[in-house]
Amino acid sequence: MLLKKIKRKYRSFILASKGAALNGTIQSVSNFFEGYAKGFKAGKAMFLENGAKFIISKNDNTDPKLQIGDYFFMNSYSIIDCHSEIIIGSRVQIGPHCYIADFDHDLKVDIRQPLHRMHEKRAAVFIKDNVWIGSGVTVLKGVTIGKNSVIGAGSVVTHDIPDNVVAIGIPARVVKMLEGNYGETEQ
Repeated sequence: MLLKKIKRKYRSFILASKGAALNGTIQSVSNFFEGYAKGFKAGKAMFLENGAKFIISKNDNTDPKLQIGDYFFMNSYSIIDCHSEIIIGSRVQIGPHCYIADFDHDLKVDIRQPLHRMHEKRAAVFIKDNVWIGSGVTVLKGVTIGKNSVIGAGSVVTHDIPDNVVAIGIPARVVKMLEGNYGETEQ
């Protein structure tokens, strides 16, 4: 138990020493970060299960930004892959085996090149407060997921999702409106 706590603190210390802005503790059982630390900003109380990973790739002359709010949870083997900008609000929960990316590749440039060398198309991803993303969800570039929304397991989010809804499917579509003040805390 003490060794785990020391490893956790050490990982956070190393990340902060590379320029990450950490507002609290990050509880993770494995190495969770790869890439450009100066682009990473995390709120308080972040919990990451085994295999959860943040990747921030600095390409060209851009300064990519991955910003995560307070009380964040990401389950096993989920990946957030940032090349431009991903902003995640507070009280967001991400299920296992999810993938969130703010880029893809432009296949119209020159098909004779290897796919991984094709020009990237980037667009910011915004996930608002109190969102629950189910197991196996993929969130593609240029998407905003509204506050208090739920994305059902296995969905692929290709366009904006409004506040206070349940969305499922490929592509994800709204199937239910949620009523009430989900995620609101009493003062």
